Amino acid sequence: MTENDRVTSPVARRPGRAEHDVIVIGNLTIDDVVHPNGETTMASPGGNTIYAATGALIWGRSVGVVARVGADFPGAALDRLRDAGLDTGGLRPIEGPTVRNWVIYEHNGHRSWVYRTPAERSLEVAPGPEDIPTGWTGQKQDRAPVVHVAAMPLGAATAIVGHLRAEGRRAIVTLDTHEAWPAGRDDGLALARRVDVFVPSHGELAAIVGYDDPERGCRELQAEGVPAVVVKCGEKGAVASTPGGPPVRIAPPDVAVLDATGAGDTFCGGLAAGLAVGESLVVAAQRGAATAGAALGASGSLRLLRRAGVAERLRSCYAQGKLPRATLLPKPGEDDDSDVMEREITTIPAVIRDRLELARQAAPTVERLRDSRIRQVVLVGCGDSGFACQAAALALNRHSGLQVRWEHALDFARYGVRYHASGTAVVVVSFSGKTGRTIEAAHQARAFGHLVIALTGVPDSPIAKVADCVLPAEIPTFGFSPGTSTYTAMLVTLLTLAAELGANVAAGADVAAGADAAVGPDGLSRYATDLQRLPSLAEETLQRSEGPAYAAAERLARARMITFLGAGPNEASAKFGAAKLFEGAQQIALATNVEEWAHEQYFITRPGEPVVLVAPSGASSDRAAEILSELNYIEALPVFVGDQAPALPALHLPVAAGIGEELSPVLASIPLSQIGLHLMRLNGKRSYNFPDDDARREHYATIHRVTIGDPA
Repeated sequence: MTENDRVTSPVARRPGRAEHDVIVIGNLTIDDVVHPNGETTMASPGGNTIYAATGALIWGRSVGVVARVGADFPGAALDRLRDAGLDTGGLRPIEGPTVRNWVIYEHNGHRSWVYRTPAERSLEVAPGPEDIPTGWTGQKQDRAPVVHVAAMPLGAATAIVGHLRAEGRRAIVTLDTHEAWPAGRDDGLALARRVDVFVPSHGELAAIVGYDDPERGCRELQAEGVPAVVVKCGEKGAVASTPGGPPVRIAPPDVAVLDATGAGDTFCGGLAAGLAVGESLVVAAQRGAATAGAALGASGSLRLLRRAGVAERLRSCYAQGKLPRATLLPKPGEDDDSDVMEREITTIPAVIRDRLELARQAAPTVERLRDSRIRQVVLVGCGDSGFACQAAALALNRHSGLQVRWEHALDFARYGVRYHASGTAVVVVSFSGKTGRTIEAAHQARAFGHLVIALTGVPDSPIAKVADCVLPAEIPTFGFSPGTSTYTAMLVTLLTLAAELGANVAAGADVAAGADAAVGPDGLSRYATDLQRLPSLAEETLQRSEGPAYAAAERLARARMITFLGAGPNEASAKFGAAKLFEGAQQIALATNVEEWAHEQYFITRPGEPVVLVAPSGASSDRAAEILSELNYIEALPVFVGDQAPALPALHLPVAAGIGEELSPVLASIPLSQIGLHLMRLNGKRSYNFPDDDARREHYATIHRVTIGDPA
C-alpha cells in the first residue's frame, strides 16, 4: 500500500502527523458479545486497537493507530475516533471481511472467543512492519514514542518488535500477550526480553511460568532478562515489577461493572499514556487501572471517549493514596450523574424483552374490559407517561378492536371527563404512581362512572389505589436521571395490551359487541410477530445510532434552539426528544407536528439551526420528505431519525427497519435518548440541574400534589 493509497482510502483518510506520544499496533474486529446474563450486544466495532487507543487518548496524548481493516468495518466508529483526535493514518484497508467473533463472558469473569470468520483470517489481518507509516518511529523525533504492541499472533508480534528495535528507530515498547501463542515459554520469553514492558494477563502469565502467583512470576521473568513486567489481574487489580525492587500490587478500582469487554486493552492504553508523560512504572500502571475502571462502568467500544472525568477521579485517588472509587449512581447535585442515564439506555432491549415475556399480566385487564362491555378507551398521562399514551394510540386503534384516544391528564380531569360516553375505560399512566394530575384524572373518571385502569411501575402506588385494576410495568431503575427505559416500559406495556386485546377479539371473545381489529387477523399476526422482534431491533438501533447520535449532539450543542418534528405516533417521539433536552442538557427545544412547522416555526428557523425530523416509514413519510426539502431550502440543519436513509442532505440517525409504523416510536426513542445523554455531557450538566435539595423538593411537591377541580 503506497502512502497515496493510504491517504485516499475511505477508512484510512486524514494522514497523520509524524510524531505521536503513543502508537497502538493491533487489530480491528466486529464483536458479538454474550454477557453473563444471556443478553447480547451484536455487531459492536471492537478490537484491541480501539480499546487501547481510546485508553491513551482520554489522557490528552497524541495517539496514532496501526491496523488492517476489512471493508465491512463500521466507518462511523472510525469517524468518531478521528473527531476525538485519533490519527488513523496507520490503518491499511484490505480486501475481505473484518474478523468477527462471539465474545462470551461467564459470571466469574472468564471470557471465551468463538471465531465467526475462519481462524486463519486472524493471521491475514495481523499487522506487519510495512503498515507502520514512515516517520512514526524515526530517529528525528524529539522524544521516543510509546509503542503498544497489542495481542496478535506471535509471528506478527515478533516481526513488529524486530522492526522497532532496528537501527535508527526509537521507541518504548510495551507488549501484550495473545491466547493463541504456542504453549511453552521459550518463544514468548525471547520476545518479552526485547521489549521495555511486558504486559501479560494473570492467566497468560500463569501459562508461561506454570503456576498461579503473579508476584513470583514477575520475579522469575525478570531473573530471565525481561526488563519490566505489569500483570493485569482483572478484579484483583495489577502487579508492577521493575528491576531492583519487589513487585508492587496495584489495588483494583472500586467500580460497579457494567461491561468488561476490552478493559484489559484500555489498561494497556492508560499505561502507555503514563509512560509517555514520564511516569514511573507503578504510577503509569495506576493510570492504566484508573482507565480500565472507567471503562468497566459503561458499555460500548468507544465508551472511554465520554468517561475521561471518571478516569481522572480514579487516578486522583491513586495519587492521594486513597482507595480508587467511582460511584456508578451519584447523588443528585453531583457534577456528573450521566452514567445512570447511559446505563438505563443500554437496558432498553432487555426492558422490551421483559415486558413481552410478561405480556400475560394484561389478562386481568383484558377480562375486565370484556366483562364491562367497554367500547372506548381514553389513555391519560403527563410528561413521558403522556408521550407513551400518544405513541401507543395508533397500535391500540389498529389492533385492539376498541376506539382509543389519548388526552393530557389535566385536560381530561378538568375539561374532558364529563363528555365521554358510558362504556368508556380510562387508562391512567404514571410510572411512579405519584403524578398529581393523573391521580386527579383517575378520581374524576371514577366519579363519572368510568372504569379506571392504572398502568404504573409501582403496583402499590397512590394511583393504583384509586384504580379498578392495575396493569403493572415494573422494571429496575438505577438512580436519578431523565427517563428512558421507564418510557420504553410504559410504551411497550400499552403495545402488548393492544396485542392481547386483538387476540381476544380474534378468538371470538369480543371485548364489546361489534368489536373488530381494524387490520384483520393477518395484520394482527404481523403485529404480534413484529412485537417479538423488537428486542433485537432495539439492539441493532443502539449500535447503529450511537456514533451518529454523538455526531449530531456535537452539532446541536451550540444551537440557539432545537426543534423536534413528528406526526402520528412519532409526534410523541418528537415531544420525548425535546423533553430529554429540558431534563438534562438544559437546552431550549420545542416539539410540534410535522405539518404545523410549515405553518408556524418555519418563520423563526434560521439558517444552520437544527431541526430533528422523526420520520420512520409510515403514513406521513411523503409529507416528511417535503418538509425535509424545505429545511434544506432555508439552509437549516436537518437531523433525520428514520429507518430509511433520507433522500436529501441531513444528519441521519438510523433506526432498524422492518416493523409497522405503530411500533416505530419504541426504536425512535433510542437515538433521541442518546442525543439527550451526549448533550448533557457536552454541556457539563446533570440530571434535572436542581440548584439545591430545596428546589428539588419543591418541584416534586408541585407535580405530585393532588387537587380535585370542578370539571368544565
